[in-house]
Amino acid sequence: MSDGREVIADAVIMAIGTQGNPNLMRVPGADFPHVQYQLDDPAAYNDEHIFVVGTGDAGIENALGLAADEAQGNAVTILNRSTEFASAKAANVKALMAASEAGRLTIMTEATTAKIEPGYITLDSRDGEVKLKCDRIIARMGSAPPRAFVESCGIEFTSGDRLAFPKLSPVFESTAPGIFVIGALAGYPLI
Repeated sequence: MSDGREVIADAVIMAIGTQGNPNLMRVPGADFPHVQYQLDDPAAYNDEHIFVVGTGDAGIENALGLAADEAQGNAVTILNRSTEFASAKAANVKALMAASEAGRLTIMTEATTAKIEPGYITLDSRDGEVKLKCDRIIARMGSAPPRAFVESCGIEFTSGDRLAFPKLSPVFESTAPGIFVIGALAGYPLI
């Protein structure tokens, strides 16, 4: 405990997730203040050109939330480096396509971020380099386990890869006896 008291337990369930360690953009300008890795309230943004980077469930849901209310006046574009939406639920992809067909948002496939500047984003696309107006970037590109903390608890990982999961038994017990890992840290985003 934070006050130094010790707590005795037969078992510990570690359900800390991975969202505290988002995968960061690695392009010039990625450290500008209009680049963010979390979207708490889509209604807080109005009349902005917003790019959502990442087409997993979090990215799609963020894009849909930002484009849901036409009165907000946001011009929302979601970037996908491929043409598939492999890491998203079918229902989210269907909703994204419907929003695009309704003209509420734009989907750019085969596009990656090349550079970020105040007021602009430069993309590498299948049609070449494109510079577009951009007020905000919501980067939802996944996250990695808080590896140093987890290892300090005596838990081993399946490999040295940054995105590896902890070694777990069929009942989710880690290599540290009595510590069980569930949720995103175990490779299952929903508990």
